[in-house]
Amino acid sequence: MNTLIKLFLAIIIFPNLLIAQTSKKKYEYNIDLLHMSNDEVRVSFAPPKNNLKQGKFIIPKLVPGFYEAMDFGQYVSNLVATDKKGKKITTERLDKNSWMIHDLKNVSSISYKVAGGWNSLKQDTQGAKSPGSMFKKDSVSVINYNSLVGYFEEIKDTPYQITITKNKDFYASSALDYQQKDKKTDVVWAKDYRQLVDSPVLYCVPDTTWLKIGKTEVLVSFYNKKERHYSKKIAQEIENILKNQEAYLGGTLPVNKYAFLIYVESSNQRGYMGDGLEHSQSTVCLYYTGNMNFLTDALRRVASHEFFHIITPLNIHSEQIQHYDFLNPTLSKHLWLYEGMTEYATIHMPIKQKMISLEDFEKSIEEKIQGMKEFDNKLSFTEISKNAMERQDQYMNFYQKGALLGLCLDIRLRELSGGKMGTQDLMQMLMKKYGEGKYFNDDDLFDEITKLTYPEIRTFFHDFVEGGQPIPLKEYLEKAGFNYDEATGKVTPIPNPDPKQLALRKAWINQ
Repeated sequence: MNTLIKLFLAIIIFPNLLIAQTSKKKYEYNIDLLHMSNDEVRVSFAPPKNNLKQGKFIIPKLVPGFYEAMDFGQYVSNLVATDKKGKKITTERLDKNSWMIHDLKNVSSISYKVAGGWNSLKQDTQGAKSPGSMFKKDSVSVINYNSLVGYFEEIKDTPYQITITKNKDFYASSALDYQQKDKKTDVVWAKDYRQLVDSPVLYCVPDTTWLKIGKTEVLVSFYNKKERHYSKKIAQEIENILKNQEAYLGGTLPVNKYAFLIYVESSNQRGYMGDGLEHSQSTVCLYYTGNMNFLTDALRRVASHEFFHIITPLNIHSEQIQHYDFLNPTLSKHLWLYEGMTEYATIHMPIKQKMISLEDFEKSIEEKIQGMKEFDNKLSFTEISKNAMERQDQYMNFYQKGALLGLCLDIRLRELSGGKMGTQDLMQMLMKKYGEGKYFNDDDLFDEITKLTYPEIRTFFHDFVEGGQPIPLKEYLEKAGFNYDEATGKVTPIPNPDPKQLALRKAWINQ
């Protein structure tokens, strides 16, 4: 009886442990953060049991949320495969991101070294840092598993067991649950490669604060070489953001657990630069600043934007994202939704929740308009989206024109519904239709949204998203009681708006 009780408790408390131990077909990885040299980490793994004569081993070319090739395989070197007797088995590097491993069924271990993708966030370095990894011995490691861990093309949808050797004082901050095997060893499990890559981790001496927002547990983890015990101060700002997002999203945050992993590098410069990447249950935020006081504004914009990505594309997305190809992805044509609508929610939520003044909101619109003018606004947004890797010169317009498209769509929906429906409601409806585990057909989304809303919305998409017609900003802002001066780019309230304009404004921004 006592044995049965113990077994029952083990199943309740350590379900992932039992699953990992009983599943024979899994990747078993070892990552050594303790004995690194030249900021390189030693990685080794045992492949899942198989009967393959050969297998194609892949480290991602790019990851969801980024739309340019990152080639994470470039950081991998000295890949060696051996059998159970330690005899080398032939490997062949095919390109930057893939290797052919011969006689895979007899491979007992594969080992390699991984270099960090960045050492500093200085402005003179190129490219985004948040999808990559960084290792500083006895100091800090920012880990995105897409740069350390791979998979075989022939063996997908398989669990991962990761054993990490680390400094005894380090703590793993992540949305995944890390189990401490001993003071220098952690073990973590993921149900498949997608979940693993979707769950970055910050390893350092802990500076963490936990929040409870409704039913959601939120971890705030902070690292800065000089500042300590700073997570509590940052958590206060994040708590304010999330409580307002909770109200904006209908009273519930759409996730049970979330982690903000915040790395701050000190500089001698004024202002700040930031880089962030969203995940289903976490956000990596990287900042470079000479004044910690800038973090409040930085987090308000970057953390808010990345958290809103829980809605899209992490819940609402197409087949291309659901079945993501890490080596040769096919891109969706709906970046207007993934980035544009997310950025619109980021500027709309603060005014709707009375976090900012009307003047601040007007300034946000003006900044988006000014930013939009730097791009070719006659191009189809769906075409740019499908070809985002080739059209990086236009990509940032999804955060400018894309946000303004969201603004106009919101006003149009509220006009057609008499103020009863806006983009907040639309996103909730799409989440119910395309929730976790579901996806939409890329070519059907506009028609599906039209079915949920009004026939006129199909025309909106045809003209302004698929087509290159100018956004009717002046016309739409006037409907809500604002004047837009196209010559100066200024947005100001109409002095004497009529009752219809006032009602639409109230429904739109609660002002």
